[in-house]
Amino acid sequence: MRACTAGWVVLGLALSVVWASPCLADREDRGTPAELMAALKVGQWVKMEGPAGNSASVTCTEAKIMAGDYLDDDWEIRGSVRRVDPTKGLVMVFTLPARLGDNAEFKGDSDDFEGLADVRTGMYVKLEGTYLRDGWFIAKKVSERTEELVKKPDHRGRVWVKGRIERVESGGRSVTVMGIPFVITSATRVKSGIR
Repeated sequence: MRACTAGWVVLGLALSVVWASPCLADREDRGTPAELMAALKVGQWVKMEGPAGNSASVTCTEAKIMAGDYLDDDWEIRGSVRRVDPTKGLVMVFTLPARLGDNAEFKGDSDDFEGLADVRTGMYVKLEGTYLRDGWFIAKKVSERTEELVKKPDHRGRVWVKGRIERVESGGRSVTVMGIPFVITSATRVKSGIR
């Protein structure tokens, strides 16, 4: 009987520690930028984001190592369209050139967003598809996200990617995803990899 009571007391104490601690399961910060750089490896799936300056790199404000199984068409990029050429089937988001895949789907804030002819320079979009080794992105879905900038104006000029790491340069503290170098700084926020 005493062993049973002692077990309940231990369980009660353990639960009170979990409830009293500040949401351990929901904690978002998962380490320092230095720990992130030590953990990153070529081929890992990550999400990275940050402001796009005038250079070809992005200062990474948030990074997340992804857990789970991803397919070759699970790559994503969000950002402003820098160039579009409907005759060549080309759209460039930040520095990433993209072509449309067969039967690419278009989804927009308005009903008028039906094809590549409706994509404009400066428009904020999300591309989903496959990144190829030759540096091209094949988009299976193009979503207009311009309304997002109205609700969240701080998203203007930002780039988000989800994909596999191509290169890690620990000396330069940068990680390349889809040909885009993300520079890790002391201010980079490291998030949980739990989906």
